[in-house]
Amino acid sequence: MFKRSLTAVALAVVLAAPAYAQQTPPAKMDNNATINSQAGMHQNMAGKGAGFVQNQSGSEWRGSKLIGASVYGPDNQSIGEINDVIIGSDGAIKAAVVGVGGFLGVGEKDVALPFQALQVTRKANSESIDKITVSYSKDELKNAPKFAYYDANAKSTTGSNTSGATPMSPATTTPPTTKK
Repeated sequence: MFKRSLTAVALAVVLAAPAYAQQTPPAKMDNNATINSQAGMHQNMAGKGAGFVQNQSGSEWRGSKLIGASVYGPDNQSIGEINDVIIGSDGAIKAAVVGVGGFLGVGEKDVALPFQALQVTRKANSESIDKITVSYSKDELKNAPKFAYYDANAKSTTGSNTSGATPMSPATTTPPTTKK
């Protein structure tokens, strides 16, 4: 029981540390403009919605509704499903990863389409997606390059040797000789 309490306290301290570090230092007392602007900032943050998104608009989509949705080509044929979305560090959706080709997931490959290439329409008076269409044909997507997810543990086969070690060369030992 004591271990759990100690763990909970330690976790609370670790989680609170970044918030405490982000606080602005106190303003100098002789600079009334700085003090007043900081007081106004704190009042704004205490007010409604200070910088937070409060509602989803009709032109915005939930990721949970996008992932798994079917994607159709210009000929109204299903080309695949959205398997994932790639989000940039700026918060914008960079791409939708669509599984194309194959049958029942066998032989399917992932292709990342720029998110702007998707035309998403909503069902009337609903939060559900009616249809997602793209201008790419099924054949174009089958021939598109395969998308590769980031792998931090992947071994690079190109580049320079930065470890300082010299590459190993093949062994040049001679086989042992036997006396006759």
